[in-house]
Amino acid sequence: MVLRSRLMLSRRAAIVFAIVDLSTGALLGSGVFFGLPDRWMVVDVPAAALMLLQLSAGGALLAGAPWAARLASAASLAALVGGLGLVTVLALTASWLSGVYGPVGRGGGIILALVALLALPYLVVLPAVQLFWLRLKDSAPQ
Repeated sequence: MVLRSRLMLSRRAAIVFAIVDLSTGALLGSGVFFGLPDRWMVVDVPAAALMLLQLSAGGALLAGAPWAARLASAASLAALVGGLGLVTVLALTASWLSGVYGPVGRGGGIILALVALLALPYLVVLPAVQLFWLRLKDSAPQ
């Protein structure tokens, strides 16, 4: 009986993470491709790759594919690395703008800090939690 409820909880967690992955992929795609006014390959290519990874992982988790955990791990790792890089670059740029350009730079620094704070939960916290969950799932006795 305990094993059955544990498996149901695992499926429930997979559905939750599938919905999170699908939402994150859709939010990333709409934010980059509809929210930004100009196209720039340095932003568009990684965003498109991460969006496709997130949407694929969400679909695979929702479908219960046997390889879904590996794809979700790869998508989470890519999101975590990209998110940490993005937040770091935004924080460094915000501090540089504030220091070099005075009051005008502080305005730009505030906007960049806001963008970093908005990206933090979706590109750092959620992928870290998902990687932790997938690691626990892999190490659990079968």
